[in-house]
Amino acid sequence: MKPLNILSFFLCLVFTTDCFAQDPYLTITSKDSINGAPKFKSSMGVHMKLNGYLDLFGGLQGNDTFNIGYINVFGDDDETSLNVDMYQTQIRWSTFIVMPDGQKIKAIVESDFWGGNGHVRLRKAYVESKHWQIGQNWNNFGDEDLWPNIMELEGPPSGIWLRNPHVKYMNTFNDEKWKYEISLEAPQDDYFTLQEIQPFLDDTHQSTPDVTFAMTYQKAWGHLRLASILRNIKYKLNDKVDNFFGYGATFSGKHTVGRNCFQFQLVGGEGISSYLTTISGFGYDGYPAVGNDFKGTLAFGGWVTYEYFFNEKLHGNAVFGYTRYSTDDSERYVVIDESEAELDYIAGDFRHRHYYGILNLMYDAYDRMTLGLEVDYGVKSVNFDGNIDGIYFDDTFKRDAMRISFGFMFDL
Repeated sequence: MKPLNILSFFLCLVFTTDCFAQDPYLTITSKDSINGAPKFKSSMGVHMKLNGYLDLFGGLQGNDTFNIGYINVFGDDDETSLNVDMYQTQIRWSTFIVMPDGQKIKAIVESDFWGGNGHVRLRKAYVESKHWQIGQNWNNFGDEDLWPNIMELEGPPSGIWLRNPHVKYMNTFNDEKWKYEISLEAPQDDYFTLQEIQPFLDDTHQSTPDVTFAMTYQKAWGHLRLASILRNIKYKLNDKVDNFFGYGATFSGKHTVGRNCFQFQLVGGEGISSYLTTISGFGYDGYPAVGNDFKGTLAFGGWVTYEYFFNEKLHGNAVFGYTRYSTDDSERYVVIDESEAELDYIAGDFRHRHYYGILNLMYDAYDRMTLGLEVDYGVKSVNFDGNIDGIYFDDTFKRDAMRISFGFMFDL
């Protein structure tokens, strides 16, 4: 094997990435072929993205994504804020190998600069054959083929775009239109603190993987997908370790007519907060309830998006999303306002709602280059309902935010 081919073969075992609509400029293929296809192909690509955002009002100043969960409902800072960065730029390596029996193997490694202050962060790293995928990729509870074509990176609040290590098995029922996937996912836990509340839980080690099952119906026009998840979540309360079960389901789909595209996703369940994009890291999967019980946090939501092409270069997108999660009869939690004063609510309820909307225009100025301008608007509503020292209290805190996002994307 020639030195260049040896280098390519090494890269294919170590690096790779998802394919662009077109191959990256740096693509190496072997001269050997199997069934008319190169024995292996290795590529390095860069998805360059300038991310600019002007916060017009609301509690998201300085946040690099339009995460509705970050809105400070107790705050009143409406100062305009302008930021520009290149942290969403991605570096991608990909390799595709054709085995002697014709089976294709691909390996993927993808990073961006979203690790804080421009530090490199691992997005994906996995190897995939016809039936197996091992490594870190999009979680099987979500829908890998969905993403609204928007400038801001967070996406709708109920979106499921968690990437974690897993082992996944894929197959069909001897009918390529139907595909099922079963996976063991690295355990997630998220029930310790929220921007507004603290449920008094201590960290503990998880010991069982999350289990998912998904079924996809695929046609030329797009697909429909139903996925489910079952979780066993350990927690520690008052130095006692125990566990509770979480479960959920999603229904999603994508339909294309020409280049125009409609997408949607619905999600619901208990103990799945760590999988929802603007709840993960803020809420918790479960909470201590009255009667020495422990419950999974109820969460549900959905989003829809439509992309329309006005001509070959100009296209626009509309996105709408909603998420709600709540606790009933919480035994105790602390509410934290902007001044960090704490109020102890006993046997209280908690309601959390996110509303999300986006309109944008995108212009494909050149091959592989897109310019975009969009308006982002969101509302966060928090309701507390409980007793403080025997005195009933019921109040709602609401705040909205509006942002102009802009930038360009270029694929090398």
